[in-house]
Amino acid sequence: MVARQHGPALRPHTGAVNGHRVLFMAIVLMLIAVAAISGIVFALSTGQPTVALIIGLVSGAFFSRIGC
Repeated sequence: MVARQHGPALRPHTGAVNGHRVLFMAIVLMLIAVAAISGIVFALSTGQPTVALIIGLVSGAFFSRIGC
């Protein structure tokens, strides 16, 4: 015979989302996106399309990892 548990089986989550942390992470991701776009534009304007492609691939992989 199995004894019954008294009280809740799972503890409720008591933590809250910190608004400052969310805002900070959004600002950091925006800065990374702006830096990637400006790096691509600068590489293309100086005649280095291979470097621009590499920057684009790396930044695309980064943001796909963040999004998924």
